[in-house]
Amino acid sequence: MKTKVNFKKILTIAGWVIFSASMLLLLGFVNQKQEALKCSEVLVEMKGDMGHEFVDKNDVLKLANSKGKLIGKSVGTINTALLEKIILSNPFIEAVEVYSAIGGVLHIDLIQRNPIVRIINKNDEQYYIDQTGAFMPVSDRYTPPALVANGYIFNTYSEMNVNIGATTSEVSLPKIQRTIEQVYVLAQFLETDSFWSTNTEQIYVNEFQELELIPRVGDHKILLGDTTNLSEKMNNLIAFYREGLNKTGWNKYSIINLKYKNQVVCTKK
Repeated sequence: MKTKVNFKKILTIAGWVIFSASMLLLLGFVNQKQEALKCSEVLVEMKGDMGHEFVDKNDVLKLANSKGKLIGKSVGTINTALLEKIILSNPFIEAVEVYSAIGGVLHIDLIQRNPIVRIINKNDEQYYIDQTGAFMPVSDRYTPPALVANGYIFNTYSEMNVNIGATTSEVSLPKIQRTIEQVYVLAQFLETDSFWSTNTEQIYVNEFQELELIPRVGDHKILLGDTTNLSEKMNNLIAFYREGLNKTGWNKYSIINLKYKNQVVCTKK
């Protein structure tokens, strides 16, 4: 029995093979031509703008050119991974992407860090913790609007490798280290809640390594203890504000204690 040859199908497959091979050759040629281009311009773009001014474009260009001038260099010889590493050496930069485009233009897209709390430790050393949990130095150029945490904080800026993501249940961690982590957790919570970010003046760590909040309204302090059941504690406080302080007045108590589960214990002045 003779098998009928489907010439139409063969021609279609052959056509696609030829087209694919041609495209690969063309792309290879274009890529080769692109890599041979000289770098004509370096464009720095700040992405995810939070309004911070820790670094400017000149700072980034200075870092990018620190191993040799980029403009006039063959695009194919520019080590973009190394450039990203160099730029990330600036402690105020969270992320960066370096890539080339048509015409030999080198793009540097970066995101600055977003500090959420300014730490003033027991020795008056100051530094920030950003929204990712990374430590940042203070800047001579720019002071961001961030919540302040002070008191009995002993951690220093040099402790960059602190495990900021650990939970309070991990009792193997030193108590002081857990405290700075809880400051970060509390600052994160306050920063993401519009009511508390507006109405909180300060985080204070007392001599017992307990967290206290100083509100903007009212002459009292809020004793949290630690960040266990934090959302529940803050919801209880909101309820107390609405049902209690609105009736008795905002200056009747000196301490509002939220340490105990499902309780709000107040100390009168």
